[in-house]
Amino acid sequence: MVQHDEYEYCIISYRKSDGMYKALILLTAHAGIQYSPAIEIPTPSVFKTDRAARIEASALAYELIETGAIISLVPQGGKTSSWPVESASSL
Repeated sequence: MVQHDEYEYCIISYRKSDGMYKALILLTAHAGIQYSPAIEIPTPSVFKTDRAARIEASALAYELIETGAIISLVPQGGKTSSWPVESASSL
């Protein structure tokens, strides 16, 4: 489990049928609010090694959090509406 700012996530990688590796970022919490199920953010590339796939996923997670782009990847309504919304009653 990794914590960055108020986000908590883990990185998993898997070997595809062609022998290449791909990774997923599993966003599990934000500001102490747990997501169930975790939000899956796939990485765009495949690699020859597990380590390379994990490095890419780690860099992507950092970039998404630092730029604020992660917000656009988290569903804002429906079944996964657990995303924290500030001052929803004042809208």
